[in-house]
Amino acid sequence: MRWMWIIPGLVMALAALCLIAVWGRRFRRPSKGEISLMATVKRVAAAGADRVPVTFVARGQEIALTVPEHLARQLFPGQRGVLTYSGSEFIYFVPREELFCDDGSEGLLQVS
Repeated sequence: MRWMWIIPGLVMALAALCLIAVWGRRFRRPSKGEISLMATVKRVAAAGADRVPVTFVARGQEIALTVPEHLARQLFPGQRGVLTYSGSEFIYFVPREELFCDDGSEGLLQVS
């Protein structure tokens, strides 16, 4: 006789879990999708446009992004730092030298 209560209870629990999963997928907040990696500037194209193509190397892969010209002028091949991007959109690049404080203290500067 107990099976008459157990089977419907399991079915209802499974239906509740499915509803929670569907609701979670439909109404969740989209993530920003920002990625920050230690990267090296490989190539900076000739300036002249509002946005300049720049190639970075991170984790052995090349990442080609367009960077605003005023920022691209500050980049040079071989420069290492933290690259932050979202999809194909460049967000910022902080050179390695600027990550640490210049006053001798061992701490990270606030970057954003």
